[in-house]
Amino acid sequence: MKMCRSTGSLVTGCAIVLAMAGCTTAPLFQKQSFDFKTTKLFQRPCPAPDAPRDAFLQEAAIAHPVSLVVAKPKQNELETMENRCNATYLEKMVENFLSIREADEKSGVDGDTIEEVRRKGFTIHVGGDPRVSRPNTRALHGNDALAAVGMSVSAPPLQRPEDIKAYIEFMGSHYGEEYLEKDMKNVTDRFCLNRREKHELGDDRIFTIVWRHGRVIKRVIKGGLIDNPKQDRGFLICPSDFIVETLTGTARGVMKLVAPMP
Repeated sequence: MKMCRSTGSLVTGCAIVLAMAGCTTAPLFQKQSFDFKTTKLFQRPCPAPDAPRDAFLQEAAIAHPVSLVVAKPKQNELETMENRCNATYLEKMVENFLSIREADEKSGVDGDTIEEVRRKGFTIHVGGDPRVSRPNTRALHGNDALAAVGMSVSAPPLQRPEDIKAYIEFMGSHYGEEYLEKDMKNVTDRFCLNRREKHELGDDRIFTIVWRHGRVIKRVIKGGLIDNPKQDRGFLICPSDFIVETLTGTARGVMKLVAPMP
């Protein structure tokens, strides 16, 4: 890869040389953004200050040998000292969620009650207080609850009052809850001459539970692990504000370096 050298007054000229002479086609600066959403129901226990993440995953695998403990090779890029004790223990959340029993009339299995689901760690209210909603959760009723798990029901032609009443009672017997857990990192080239690269990395899941007459009839997990690199090619395809910000910041930095000592 070719490199450009410049002094403070020539930094803009070097940027032009980069574009015209092709000093490099590699990204020079990157923008990193993070998108976190959590219910705070399954908080990962805080590891020791010097414990590496790989050791923590090994301990989790030993503690839950048949659970969905999946090592995420690149996920450690998301870890910082600030969020090591705030991350969601997603493997445990998935395991508890899959332990929720769905009703099966043919086998004579009753679905879990709301109280049984609560004992497995799922609630949309803080401390059981219905006046305090937990973040990133949502209550669903009637057809909204059924649609969330792919069981939406279209209303048939209803004319008789008793049919209308029966339909309303049927829909009113359904209640659902959604739980959102998202831990995403997005990396985008800040300054590029003929290509733009994006990389989405992380985990994005929606947990949904639906009860009928107080018994679970369906529980669904949507989403999962995401590792989605993208690349676009063209000439100066990066947004103009990225280029202006980069040149401005670079010029200021170089001027500081070459400024005479007092």
